[in-house]
This record gives sequence, structure tokens and C-alpha cells, in this order.
Amino acid sequence: MVLILVVAMFVLFVAFDYFVEQRVANHIAATPVGPDVRKPAPIAAMNIVGGFQTPANLSYHTGHAWAAKESSRGVRVGLDDFAARLVGSIDQIDLPARGHWLRQGERGWTIDRAGHRFEMLSPIEGEVIDVNPEILRDPSLAHRDPYGAGWLMAVNAPGLEGNMKNLLHGRLAQRWMEESASSLHTRLNPGSQARLQDGGRVIDDVLSLVPEPEWETFVREMLLS
Repeated sequence: MVLILVVAMFVLFVAFDYFVEQRVANHIAATPVGPDVRKPAPIAAMNIVGGFQTPANLSYHTGHAWAAKESSRGVRVGLDDFAARLVGSIDQIDLPARGHWLRQGERGWTIDRAGHRFEMLSPIEGEVIDVNPEILRDPSLAHRDPYGAGWLMAVNAPGLEGNMKNLLHGRLAQRWMEESASSLHTRLNPGSQARLQDGGRVIDDVLSLVPEPEWETFVREMLLS
């Protein structure tokens, strides 16, 4: 009887130990490499540059996408306020699948509005480790809150330090945004000035000022795509 109890206790200990090891292994497997994909990092005070929000703690690609470094190899990306207000109403955003390898300065994702498709360039090179599920359910988030709830992807970027050197930061980013705004005003009908709203913000839907047959060419020129 004693022998049976000893054997039974041994089996229970082995089973418990196996259960604990499996829980740990599953947790490790489920842990993403790079940024915490559950929520974006805090955004600094919103500077208004040329009528567009330009947070000082982000880095920018000249195709109007932003990158936020969140770990040694982890970065979160999205479209900036210029791109969001330029395109205006967003019907759909086609994001790359997890595991897809992005290349800096090449196509990263596509925005759809009323049957028109606008490509945007990736600000970073690396493997997509997560996409924002809320964007897939409600693409308009990228327009309403491009730096917060409207983030697009989390990327594991082995060459992150080198990538970041190719982006715009600080005062250089502010001067670039001012030049982008000036280029936008010049490209639009003379005198429109993109109809600045109260507080110096550009209207939410710049494409509404452009004839629809010109949309794709106009966006391609403004987003360098």
C-alpha cells in the first residue's frame, strides 16, 4: 500500500512539473520580439508644423510615415498627420502579413478610398511581427488618430540603428514638414491654402479640393510613392 502511494505521488509530481514547464514554454512562444504590441508608446506634445501635427519624439520618412523606436530592435510605424489629412476618408488599409519583410523606402502598405489605391513607403526595414487589429476593423482610425490608436504595424528591425539614421528627427523633421506643407499649398489651386482650420490645422480631407481623376497622381506626388 505504501509503495502504491509513493508511486502515485511520484506520478503527480512529474505531471505537475510537466504542466508548469509547458505553461512557461507557451508564454515564451507567445511573447513577441520587439515592441509591446498591445499599445503604442506615449506620444509627446503635439507640435503643429505647417498645419500638421508633428510629434517631436517620432522619426519620419519623407514618404510621410513615422517610426517610434521601442526597444533595441523593436519599432512601431504608422502614417503621419500629413498623409492622414491628405487622403482624408479611408475605406480600407491593406497591411502586410506577420512575417513579411519590409524594406525601407519601398512599398509598405496600401490605402483605399472610393476605389482609388494609394501606396505608402515603409520608414523601416525588418519583419512585421504584428499589425493593429483595430485598423483592420476600422480603417478610419488611421485618419482620426494616426499617432495613437491608428498605428499600423510593429516591426522587428535588426538594423534599426542604421535605419533610424536615414529618417528625419527634431528640427530637421520640422523644417521638412514646413516644406511639405508649402509644396502642398503650391500644388493645390492658388489661394486655397488648404483652408486652414481654427488653431492653424489643415482641413481633414485635402483630396476634397482635388478633382477625383487627379487623386492618384496627386497623392503619389505628395507621398513620393
